Amino acid sequence: MASTELGTRLKYFRQMHQLTQTELADKLHVSRQTVSSWETGRNQPDIATITQLATLYSRSVDDLLLDTATTANGPTKQFARPSLTLPTVLFGILIVERVTQFSTFPAFYWIDFLILLLIILIGNLLIARRHLSVWTSRVHWIGLTGFALLSFISGSLNVFDMGFGLMTTCQFSGLVVAIVLVRKYWQFRSVKVR
Repeated sequence: MASTELGTRLKYFRQMHQLTQTELADKLHVSRQTVSSWETGRNQPDIATITQLATLYSRSVDDLLLDTATTANGPTKQFARPSLTLPTVLFGILIVERVTQFSTFPAFYWIDFLILLLIILIGNLLIARRHLSVWTSRVHWIGLTGFALLSFISGSLNVFDMGFGLMTTCQFSGLVVAIVLVRKYWQFRSVKVR
């Protein structure tokens, strides 16, 4: 293993926990220059320090030493940033349906609520781009799960009040999100099992 790969992983985990080099150095009782030398690959921490880092980051020593959690270019599937593509496309579809469909006020309220939920998810992802953490990722996946359930529920319960266009859009949106969630779950399990 090249020391630059270890340095890249150490830097990634430090940034993921929103620590500066100085803050990490204070926690480990070393100098900031020592932390910098680990991250640039000039030096490597000893096994006791790696154990301290693993405990601090709530990771196994293998995650820090082996290429199981990150690569030289950043996070792999397990820690990948959620994509903006799905919520943005769904947002566009719901806006178009909201504007072009003729329906009842309760149906429009459901669509407005789903649009608001997507706006919140997109905002969360924009925050996550600057401050990736486990929390923002969980909020994203929980929000998408809620969106899928609410889309199915609103499309099914309001089938006669919504009209065919809005009902189909709601149910189709929920189905697409459910498929994406199941796919991501199986990808996560396959990475975790290895």
